[in-house]
Amino acid sequence: MRIAVVGVGPRGLSVLERVIGHTAGDGPLVELLLIEPGELGIGAHHPKQPDYLLLNTIAGQLTMFSDPAMVPDGPVTGGPTFLQWCRRENGAVRYEEFLPRRLIGEYLRWSAGELMSRLPSRLHVRHLPTFATAVRPCGAGAMVTLEGGETHQVDLAVVTTGHGLAAPAVADERLVETPYPLPDAVESVPGGATVAVLGTGLSAMDVVAALTVGRGGQFLGDAYRPSGREPRIVLANRSGWLPCARPATTPSRRAAAARFLTPAAIAALRADRPDGLLDFRNDLEPLVRQEVLGRMADASDAEIAFVRQVLDPVDETFDDYDAYLVEVLGRARFDLSEARRGLGVSLIKEGLEVLRDHREGIRAALDPPGLTPGSHRYFMETYTALVNRAVIGPQKERIQELLALVAAGVVRPGPGPSPSVRRTATGWILSSTGFRAEAEITADVLVRANLSWPVRDATLDPVGESLREWIAPGPSGAALALDRDGFALRRDGGTRTAIAVFGPPAEGASYYNHYVPSPAVWSRALTDLDRVLGPALSGAGA
Repeated sequence: MRIAVVGVGPRGLSVLERVIGHTAGDGPLVELLLIEPGELGIGAHHPKQPDYLLLNTIAGQLTMFSDPAMVPDGPVTGGPTFLQWCRRENGAVRYEEFLPRRLIGEYLRWSAGELMSRLPSRLHVRHLPTFATAVRPCGAGAMVTLEGGETHQVDLAVVTTGHGLAAPAVADERLVETPYPLPDAVESVPGGATVAVLGTGLSAMDVVAALTVGRGGQFLGDAYRPSGREPRIVLANRSGWLPCARPATTPSRRAAAARFLTPAAIAALRADRPDGLLDFRNDLEPLVRQEVLGRMADASDAEIAFVRQVLDPVDETFDDYDAYLVEVLGRARFDLSEARRGLGVSLIKEGLEVLRDHREGIRAALDPPGLTPGSHRYFMETYTALVNRAVIGPQKERIQELLALVAAGVVRPGPGPSPSVRRTATGWILSSTGFRAEAEITADVLVRANLSWPVRDATLDPVGESLREWIAPGPSGAALALDRDGFALRRDGGTRTAIAVFGPPAEGASYYNHYVPSPAVWSRALTDLDRVLGPALSGAGA
């Protein structure tokens, strides 16, 4: 049995971990090719990045090893979680702490070495330190082509290419097409200039950090002391609102079981449809709201109204920029106060946390046969952004810092929701679309920090582009067609190939695939890998 793993960041490292578990017993030789140009495991989490770039998952919720709760029906490797490793290497670390991203890079590097030291006798692993440029079906297996033209015929190809390759350098001093790597991507932005950052999510917060503390500024309590080398930063996005802050939590906090957004409820809805396709707005969003309000039985009308505004935002028109500014900053301050109260205390944050706690219910809606085409477009283009703003936003500390930057005059919100953006001979103009009195903000440089995936770009994602030649388009044409096990389906008839796709390239066929597993809770990520690897390795005598 020959298996190729194409792209070995965190998700590819999980493939290695699962293969080690499945080959622990006696059986024939298994050869595993790890195709990764960089260090195994680290992906985008380079250990040399600056400490102001933080993880958006707390220390206690990350691991690269499996335990019985994570994979009740699969093999378990066992090993230190990220928190245990950090405490061993760095001393006192809190469970709920958002640590520098470089530390997860160091942990992933260590985990890769640890896993490579545990290889069963019948498992032979080869690291091929290069890029794959194409993966295609070939007979009963797959053919992987490497940079330079070398090819490898394998029985199974597992594509875990993450977010693709680094964007090529673009010689345009007024436009930054991608914010990574940082701080290099924004190094050319001059101090004192005005830079418009499109997006207010995690990537945008990274850009703000690089342009402020990355340039010598300091946060002192609730205030910011500028260094004088910062640009003036304008944050603009589609909604016009700042993202909700991630709430405080505790090690003992466990999500209550779903009552409404359950696989059984979704299966019952499908049973009433001749084609099994669901409409997300009409079928799923009511279940989400029931789940949220079920947690907020003792909430006030004001608390429920705030949550409704997050989950079902309405288009609002403001008199002018000043009126908008009062509202957007007021909501951000209120949300920050709720985040500080934390899960288990704030009914607002407990209600919104349904979107994180019960992702599996949402995934079940996208699993084959999935959603109607129009509903799928709504989910991918609108609803995922809503979820990101509600529960996958910045740490509460980042929102506190953002408010301090606004008070210091370093950051200002853009001109309301969905501003128009046009280029001029000298820079950019952002114009309001939701104010009764028109407002404009001029900028010298524009940074696109509203990243999305998958991309259609042969340079950034050559493997994805090669798959699209052979694999059927996914729902609404936004992704590859994958079956429930993650196998890509052929264009010529929709039959299953020997190519399985996981992580960000699977977005659209599934939902929220870009995360590192959490210890002591059932893991969809590892279970899905077992659905592919277990049968393949059983056929090899595992």
